[in-house]
Amino acid sequence: QVMGIRCRRLTFERVLRAAAEREPGMAVRVGHVDDVCTDRGRATGVRVDGTPLDADLVVSAAGRAGRLGRDLRAPARGGDCGIAYVSRQYRLNPGAEPGPMNSPLGQIDLYPGYQAIVFPHDDGIFSALIARSSDDGALAALRSTEAFEAAARAIPGLADWTDPARARPYTPVLPGGRLYNTFQGQLDDGGGVALAGLVFVGDSVCTTNPVVGRGVTTSLLQAGELLRLVEEHPHDLAAATVAFDEWCTDNIEPWYDDHVAWDADLARRWAGGDVDVNRPLPSDLIVAATAADPSLFPLVGPYLGMRALPASLDAVRPRVHEIYAGGWRPPVPDGPTRDELAELVTAHAVAGRH
Repeated sequence: QVMGIRCRRLTFERVLRAAAEREPGMAVRVGHVDDVCTDRGRATGVRVDGTPLDADLVVSAAGRAGRLGRDLRAPARGGDCGIAYVSRQYRLNPGAEPGPMNSPLGQIDLYPGYQAIVFPHDDGIFSALIARSSDDGALAALRSTEAFEAAARAIPGLADWTDPARARPYTPVLPGGRLYNTFQGQLDDGGGVALAGLVFVGDSVCTTNPVVGRGVTTSLLQAGELLRLVEEHPHDLAAATVAFDEWCTDNIEPWYDDHVAWDADLARRWAGGDVDVNRPLPSDLIVAATAADPSLFPLVGPYLGMRALPASLDAVRPRVHEIYAGGWRPPVPDGPTRDELAELVTAHAVAGRH
């Protein structure tokens, strides 16, 4: 079964923090971590607002932009994924039912040139989102409230959800960019542990384009494995770190590689390219092919649920290649073409400035 977490990040983090604070022996201290304290080549704690805080193990979950110990490791692989988006949160009217959904994550519609998504959250709140290539200047005008609302009315999946009879805006229109696919291990340029007693987890190890919501899963998988390895090597944190790095290389980096290939090919197709059957098909096209041959889903489903690594799709590649080579293409939902959407957006963005 494929499942998704239907709540806002704010809600998820609040509940997770509350659960952590209830753990026996947990103490929370809030402040700015200035740097890692070291002694004889190992981490001994952190300096918080100028005051040392001793620790046997320092875990950095500061995110991809965090600076704590960043320069100790070999540089990250990857960068901007080439996709940007604009979104707005809405709230269902009292008594209103949610709109249509075609996936566990919500309503996801892919068009030649852009993508429209609705992510249901908690408490009747949902996000309506339009994604585009970062270099699509015309669709960048979606950040205008008038342009975004006009686009939401024109795209059927968004129109169903954002109809004033169903929902009302909850936030302003919010542009999003700087979406990154990155992977960075635990080791330094020489292949050694960057600093014994300091381990990096979460987004500081791997980030992927958030369109399919993999970040929570990759972070929780890392947390579980790190706990296991610390229990296995309680007196040798360097060994635990090496083992954790190897595990991340085998179990987390493939999700990074998967999204790099996926996003690059999507950008190529958004620019007008056809499905290229002369090279390995990206994962999104393999998933889409289940519409042509539903018998593929038992093999594709574990990948979607992140219970099987992207390499598990190799088993269906011959059949999927056959489907596309035969001329089948994913059906395009009803709605404006990219050029029609750009014309609509430009007109309303200009009108909104007058």
